[in-house]
Amino acid sequence: MNRFHHLIPLALALLLAACSGRPASTPFEPIRPDPTATPTVQAVVSPTSVVPDSVSLLTYTHPSGRFSIQHPANWDVVDQPGGVLLVDPGDQAGIAVQFQDAGQVYSAEELNGFLVTYVARNFAGEGSGFTAIDQHRLPGGGEAALFSTVDPARGRVVNQVRVEQHQTVVFITLLNAVEAQWKLSQAKLESLADTLTVLDSSPLATPTPAEAEPVWTLIGSTGNRFAFLYPSNWTVVRQDESTVQVELPDLSLKFEGSMTTPAPAGSSPVEQASQAAQQFVDQLMAEYGEVQSLPAQEFPLGQTTGATIDFLYTTAEGEEMAGSVITAVQEDTVYRVVFTAPAKYYQAALEFFNPMYKSFKILSPEDLPTR
Repeated sequence: MNRFHHLIPLALALLLAACSGRPASTPFEPIRPDPTATPTVQAVVSPTSVVPDSVSLLTYTHPSGRFSIQHPANWDVVDQPGGVLLVDPGDQAGIAVQFQDAGQVYSAEELNGFLVTYVARNFAGEGSGFTAIDQHRLPGGGEAALFSTVDPARGRVVNQVRVEQHQTVVFITLLNAVEAQWKLSQAKLESLADTLTVLDSSPLATPTPAEAEPVWTLIGSTGNRFAFLYPSNWTVVRQDESTVQVELPDLSLKFEGSMTTPAPAGSSPVEQASQAAQQFVDQLMAEYGEVQSLPAQEFPLGQTTGATIDFLYTTAEGEEMAGSVITAVQEDTVYRVVFTAPAKYYQAALEFFNPMYKSFKILSPEDLPTR
């Protein structure tokens, strides 16, 4: 399922670290989704540059006063406490900037080691299709690495990571684009990255610590009918006999497990699950109007085989949302998992959603502790 071709979730995982408590080493690449786990509506790569000459440049200054950088006036800007995300409206390219206090001044060799380690940890994992292209020293004394990775939805993506240090503060810049767009726009994207201006390099009040990973916590319905794991930095919105909903409010990420009876009629549990999933999509259509979705496909949930449908819709506020519904039927009861996120965050959000839905379990009496 590859509709969400948004490149910047490659960078967004970096910024998710700043707002969700994940460490700075959290991979930019989202976890590779299982088959049917990512919604799909194919996008056409624009034959024109993502940095058009006809669009003027604006100067963005981070609220902290730490840095400024230029970007095309038509790009989306997403502020984060430790950086910024600049996204081409066609989602073919983007730039992300983050700063962190290393607590020490690196030598040239140490800064190079920082870059190599950073790229290796965040991009060169199994299945990434990582290919090194170039590494060089920046005119201002920083280091840059150019490499490509393979995304199942977009094919090959070209990435450049730059690191530079001012006093003890390290500024990390990522620019990337689909391969065809990189060929068109490399020089212009690099020119935008060159406009990064450090305005305040004084040490942070507290150097960026190596933040602890969120603790994965078990939560279930109050009737002990199902349970799943969720990160401890998420908020529990609802927990009762039939529904458990958790969310990461700052990014509008939502995950819900629920159960209803009776199950729709059908010749098999899988067919019943498919109908239940479609009923959920029909509810979305009644609420939001047009909803794009794929046909139901077999998909596991808990300990049984069910069905999944991936979907896209637009809220009344004009925000494009992406999500998946997974259903399974057992003993005339529909068990359902639904997770949604803003489309531009969806790929990165799979880092949370994948382990959450995989942990979902339909409970039986023998699963419950005895007193």
